[in-house]
Amino acid sequence: MQITPEEIHVLAAEARLKITQEEMPEIIEYIDGFLTELERMNELELKDVPLFDYKEIESCPMREDVIVDFPRRKDLLIAAPLREGNYFRVARILEK
Repeated sequence: MQITPEEIHVLAAEARLKITQEEMPEIIEYIDGFLTELERMNELELKDVPLFDYKEIESCPMREDVIVDFPRRKDLLIAAPLREGNYFRVARILEK
């Protein structure tokens, strides 16, 4: 399967990556190799292969959470570019 440079640019834009013309041949070769291997998987006869279903045998052990003060809290707050009292001030990410 041959992927085109235009398709690479579309994928790069979606992933917010910048790709130079010098990088393009290596990227095309890498993605083509990956897509070729995926196509080879279509040749496998899997109708008699049972689906993989993983069931956890043991349960995860639970522990009690203990709140402790970070030993260098004051040093971190002093180094913070913006702070309010004992908290870091960060830019708003979500709107109300």
